[in-house]
Amino acid sequence: MEKEKILYQNEIDANRMMAIILNITILVIGLTWILFEYDVYYARVSVRPLLLSNIIIMAVADAVSRFYKYDKPWIKYMMMAVLVLVYAGTNAVLTYNATLFMVIPIMLSVRYFNRKYTIIIAALTVIIFFAAHLYGANHGMLDLNFVQYPEGTQITIPDTMWIDDAVDYDGYDKGLMIYNTIIYNYLIKFLQFIIIAVISVMLVAICQYIIRKQKELSEHSARLSTELSLAEKIQADMLPNIFPAFPDRKEFDLYASMNPAKEVGGDFYDFFMVDDDHLALVIADVSGKGIPAAMFMMFSKNIVANNAMLGKSPAKALEDANNAICKNNREEMFVTVWLGILEISTGHLIAANAGHEYPALYTPGVGFELYKDKHGLVVGGMEGLKYKDYELQLKPGSKIFIYTDGVPEATNIEEELFGVDRMVEALNVMSESEPKEIISGVRCAVDDYVKEAEQFDDLTMLCLEYKGKEYEDGSN
Repeated sequence: MEKEKILYQNEIDANRMMAIILNITILVIGLTWILFEYDVYYARVSVRPLLLSNIIIMAVADAVSRFYKYDKPWIKYMMMAVLVLVYAGTNAVLTYNATLFMVIPIMLSVRYFNRKYTIIIAALTVIIFFAAHLYGANHGMLDLNFVQYPEGTQITIPDTMWIDDAVDYDGYDKGLMIYNTIIYNYLIKFLQFIIIAVISVMLVAICQYIIRKQKELSEHSARLSTELSLAEKIQADMLPNIFPAFPDRKEFDLYASMNPAKEVGGDFYDFFMVDDDHLALVIADVSGKGIPAAMFMMFSKNIVANNAMLGKSPAKALEDANNAICKNNREEMFVTVWLGILEISTGHLIAANAGHEYPALYTPGVGFELYKDKHGLVVGGMEGLKYKDYELQLKPGSKIFIYTDGVPEATNIEEELFGVDRMVEALNVMSESEPKEIISGVRCAVDDYVKEAEQFDDLTMLCLEYKGKEYEDGSN
């Protein structure tokens, strides 16, 4: 369908171009007429009817094509036939001065990207050229190179006589002249036209090949776009995206978002109940971008979650996840992970960091500050790594904000980073707000800073507010 649409539009555009060529030819024919009137050119027949008829049929063809808005399949045949006849007539009068005119229709036929059409026009042009050339040899501008007289023949030319008339007046062997014209003139031009026609047909074949490849690429691109769109939906469905996430739990509130730089990304977040009193929080950033990172992301997410769900400490869960990933990691991809497990009843948080960004911790009355925790190596870097747990005590009203490097490394058009200082500043502007509003505020701050610059990395954020045991029954 796409190919037919391209060819249809191309034919209309080619018809418009042909109309322009017809108008230019009208000007050339008009100029030729003027030159004949001033005896610059000479022919042994009256050229006025020929030139006038040429102008009329070209003007009519142009008017008809405009009337139908160049949108009829027969228009290309009509305009090309008119052009061939006009050039043939001109060649018949100006036998050896207008030969190159006959090449133009063959060249123009290539513009339609239709091999059959080009072959037809080439054959028609050669046949009509042959007839016009033979007619012109006897009636048009005489090519004296092919007129032979017996040796010693003298030609007397009166002052008022053209040399063509003088030659004709004294008589010559017309059969020999036509023979010479065919063998030494037309045959050479015929071979030249054949070469031009073959090249034109080959060019059309190349154009058709390009169109076919363009169609295939377009179909492939559309299919890839559909698949990427589906992959984006699948990835979004893989992440918890219904909020409030635990409407029956009043002891905490949380919100998260992930905005990939491409259709799919390598960042992910996760949160889930390990048991009735323990909430796991995960945020991670896979090396690379696009589909490979998205596939590795889903693989890593499941492994980390499965280990955390077994009741292991964050450090042990990361250690076992790292060993499992390294066993099946021929592409040598890796992922940075922050994993925390919150004891809901007490606010006691145990966490481990595998090469990820520092979390930002909000303490009531103090504000948001970066908590520079202990870093281990990335997950998937090498087998046998050990990680260390650390502990935080969240008080009612405390908040923790975790994120990927797409936030501090967001870059404006001056190639300056947003940075953690601006991030913490944005957090403190919204520090009294709910997690959803905090994440929205940070995203707005990043967008205001970056402005029209392209987003190069995924932006992923998760914010949790710990409200404490007194909220368990829904009261303040």
